[in-house]
Amino acid sequence: MAATSELDVNETQPRLLVASGVVDLHSVSILSDKLDELGADEDVVLDLSNIEFIDSSGLRAIVVAHRRLDTAGKRLVLTKPSASVRRLFEITSLEGHLNVEG
Repeated sequence: MAATSELDVNETQPRLLVASGVVDLHSVSILSDKLDELGADEDVVLDLSNIEFIDSSGLRAIVVAHRRLDTAGKRLVLTKPSASVRRLFEITSLEGHLNVEG
């Protein structure tokens, strides 16, 4: 796979982030920063349907945001994960611990 480190994360609706591209060591700060900007006052939805590739740094960013929101009594909802993202959740046994829909 010839993945590039390009990642776009846009807030298409309040508290709904749509990510597309590649989440790796070089681009993970984009995702982390967007998740941090939303705070932990309300649930956050992250659409992962257009993620081509995610590595352990991307997975860590998702887990950190999940924990931060969970501690505040809110949820990080991961919607429509692409096949590669869903496979990573399965391999790491996180699918049952994260809020994955679709």
